[in-house]
Amino acid sequence: MKKSEILRVIKSLIGGLAAFALMLFFLMPLPMIILVPIAVYIGIYLISKPEIKIGSIKLDEANGEEMKALMQDAYDDLETLILAGRKIENQEIRQLANDLYQSGISIFEHLHKNPDKINLARRFFNYYLDTAAGLVDKYQKLSASKVKGESVKKAEIDVTNGLTVLTKAFDQQYERLMQGEIMDITTDVKVLEQTFRMGE
Repeated sequence: MKKSEILRVIKSLIGGLAAFALMLFFLMPLPMIILVPIAVYIGIYLISKPEIKIGSIKLDEANGEEMKALMQDAYDDLETLILAGRKIENQEIRQLANDLYQSGISIFEHLHKNPDKINLARRFFNYYLDTAAGLVDKYQKLSASKVKGESVKKAEIDVTNGLTVLTKAFDQQYERLMQGEIMDITTDVKVLEQTFRMGE
């Protein structure tokens, strides 16, 4: 269970117990002593549901069901990248995790504006983003255990190399998605140059 989910349950329990104590204090009838705390628990639990948001995009604003499903999965991986990344002491790995997080948000925001390109990014979301989150999470847990030794040093080198490869993969994915815009810029510049030459 995630930390946010545990906090949500704790808040709901406290609210339910407070309602139970008030019902007992005011000597309410038995059905109310049972039902009101349950209703309070459920109410607090539902109200405190965290809002799923990637960058500036909220889940409710995502275009279409496919985008919403993609966002749900991507949210967990991006949250793992940023939260686990912040706990890592190794500067280089922490920076790589942060860079991957920022790139992931840029890719997602671009897809939100261009949902017709989702198919181009399936491999990115299903493999690369998931792998990045997994590597960062495993390394963070390993480094938090304070275990030392050659195998841990090798794991650190492997994680650094893996995240470096993933950074290139994220950049290539973004470039592939932006290909249309890049071609538009190139075309605009060529037309501008031709227009300028004709005007001389």
